[in-house]
Amino acid sequence: MTRRGQSLELAEQVAGKVGLSFSASRKKAVATAIERVMARRGIGEGRSLLERLGSDENLTDDVISAVTVAETHFFRGPEQFELIRHTILPELLRRRSDGPPLRFWSLGCATGEEPYSLAILCEEDGLLDDVRIDAADISRKALATAKAAEYGEWALRNTGPRLRQRYFTSCEGRFRLNERLRRQVDFAHLNLGTDALPDPQKRFADFDLILCRNVLVYFEAHAVRRIARQLQTCLSNGGWLLTAPTDPPLWKYAPFETSITSAGVVYRRIMAPDTRKSSTARVAPVQRQAGKPAAGVPLARARVVPTQKTTGDDAAEAIARQIRSRFELGEAREAARLAAQAIEKHPLSAELHFLEGLSRMASGETEAATAALRRVAYLDGKLAAAQFFLGVCLKDSDPQAALRALENALSSCLSRSPREHVELMREATAGHLAQRARREIASIRGHLGSEAG
Repeated sequence: MTRRGQSLELAEQVAGKVGLSFSASRKKAVATAIERVMARRGIGEGRSLLERLGSDENLTDDVISAVTVAETHFFRGPEQFELIRHTILPELLRRRSDGPPLRFWSLGCATGEEPYSLAILCEEDGLLDDVRIDAADISRKALATAKAAEYGEWALRNTGPRLRQRYFTSCEGRFRLNERLRRQVDFAHLNLGTDALPDPQKRFADFDLILCRNVLVYFEAHAVRRIARQLQTCLSNGGWLLTAPTDPPLWKYAPFETSITSAGVVYRRIMAPDTRKSSTARVAPVQRQAGKPAAGVPLARARVVPTQKTTGDDAAEAIARQIRSRFELGEAREAARLAAQAIEKHPLSAELHFLEGLSRMASGETEAATAALRRVAYLDGKLAAAQFFLGVCLKDSDPQAALRALENALSSCLSRSPREHVELMREATAGHLAQRARREIASIRGHLGSEAG
């Protein structure tokens, strides 16, 4: 076996040992990161590394930190925090008006910014005493930092001056969270890849809201299937689950009630029949409050049970073929109308949302096209075609967001064979789309450079 092959094999073994798994496109980077840890630690053989993992907590944390991205900050993903504040919290409080405190869980909490953001949000609305917040992470080193609750300027880049002054004490460029908020969050070690859930003895059960964002990207499909079912059973009746746009979709694997919102895909544990009449089971529009962004009101909604192939899938594919035919005949507005109509019946079809986006683009409806393509990204952030056209739509209105989308498209294409056909764009190969993405990226960077000059 070549040295490269040995490195990749060791990466797979290490990932399995620490309870993680990685897509083929990331294994080379993971192998390189592990080699750096071994060099830094003076470990000459992979066998020695594998023997020490698990028993040596410092080494295990070092490896986990090297192969994962712990980048986070307060109020990361502000649209989802607005959804929590204006839609999810009010609905939960209506159902639990005279019951026990609501329970929130931040999974993959890293250094604590996410659960503490939840605490600040609740305190702002006078609800902190009505909630209990738990947080968990695989890295003990990150958890130690989270418990200390002391952060630098970069972690607070999305936190305005008023919140900083009210909830943090500043000292020599560091910001320490107020004691009252620190006490509201309980941290625990958890390896989502290996630990069994739910676990009532550790209080890992019966949550009203779970945030598991940018975590499932570290697991392969078979692990995601298991974790999806575990998270669904960790939710209380009618409880909510939020993931990140880059995370894989979960509705295939567990009987969630699924919504596509302006804040991304939102999952909910289906409510038992005896509680539906006394509760608001659907996400209701809320009034916009002065000075605050509108809540993420769902654009589409569906209840999905896990099956390998459903009649609905076949129907959506048949409709998509009709829409493509209209689009190819130059009837873009009719194609957009048919797509929008079909989405009402098949709201989780990424292809239908994509076709609406393309049709809106062709009709000159850039804002509507952007919204449709964002929905595709929420459904599956790895679809290179959607990321590419989203970048094209955004290049005039938001060049930085356009660059991110185009770079996502380029990264996805480069992880595949150049001759492989791109999903949703049957006429294009990964190599062809990569070239187009590079040209668009160069064009935007050139424009930004000329403006700076």
